[in-house]
Amino acid sequence: MNRKRETVEMATEPASVPRAGARRSVVPPGATRRPDRRQDILYSAERLFSSKGYHRVSLRDIATDANVPLALVGYYFGKKDELFRTIFERRKEYIEERITAIAEVDCSLANTEAVRTVIATWVQPVVDLRASEHGEWFSVLVARAIWEPGDETTNIVKTFYDPLANVFIDTMSRVLPSCTRDQIVWGYEFAVGALLMLIADRRVERLSLHGAKSGDPAQVERLIDFLNAGFLSIARRSTE
Repeated sequence: MNRKRETVEMATEPASVPRAGARRSVVPPGATRRPDRRQDILYSAERLFSSKGYHRVSLRDIATDANVPLALVGYYFGKKDELFRTIFERRKEYIEERITAIAEVDCSLANTEAVRTVIATWVQPVVDLRASEHGEWFSVLVARAIWEPGDETTNIVKTFYDPLANVFIDTMSRVLPSCTRDQIVWGYEFAVGALLMLIADRRVERLSLHGAKSGDPAQVERLIDFLNAGFLSIARRSTE
């Protein structure tokens, strides 16, 4: 009975279903807001991966959450690691836009706010995405991918986020030429920790007796000021 149902489901899918042999994991950029079953699967996968972690979620879990046949998940996206990668592939344009914006920051001595500008350019899109529709789960998933060990998550971070990190580090190195690359890298690591805690950590709500809210976009200027002071402190120490 289930096999028959899956056959009917597959037969009724729209013409946009990829042909055999085509790469199943790609979702056209223009389709990211269209209500269809691919999006249902992706949103369910994003939410489950972010809340439970990669290894504790199965394709069956995702199919059940998305209310689709298990076979349809594999038909669209292949294996679990392919589906996981697709979640990041569909945000690739967002990541590339951040890379471009950071690389275009004026790093000349005439720009006395260059350190703060680099930080703001790096931080603001993340906070904006976290506050957007469907952005919370992806933001938490990025944090989880960075925090959790494992080949799957490590490969995702290396592929999609190491290029962004290197552009940030290279740009900040031009702004703070007295600092070694190692010093800038440590500053970046400290900054990543602070940013991820803003967008992903819910402990702040408990510690504040529920006066603070996780991912609060109103905190972005405070975070930028905090990180700006941190990098300037690193620069001062590098000259001592």
